[in-house]
Amino acid sequence: MSKTILLVEDDELIRQSLARVLTTKGLKVIQATNGKEGLESAANADLVVTDVRMPEMDGLQMVDALRKDPKTKELPIIILSNDEEASTLNKALEAGVTVYLSKSNQDADSLADQILAAAG
Repeated sequence: MSKTILLVEDDELIRQSLARVLTTKGLKVIQATNGKEGLESAANADLVVTDVRMPEMDGLQMVDALRKDPKTKELPIIILSNDEEASTLNKALEAGVTVYLSKSNQDADSLADQILAAAG
């Protein structure tokens, strides 16, 4: 059975490109454009991949909410962001993020391979 990835990204081009590549690699992808939408779909996912900076609810707020919910507290979460500030990385790790990946200078195939590796 293929894994279901929840991809939370407000940049449509990045979200669509990454979703397409993940799908071709055999994963089911649920898409959301912000943390609020992501929370609504997280219980149906095996892994969450989220950006940090998004409208309505950012990725770190979503991670915090997921970790407080008994149904999603153990869900693996990958942050995928251009934000490489040490303070953001520290906040993500404190919030319980499994892996923190940088979008900078990477194409969708490379990012998908890293997500697959993290998904197990």
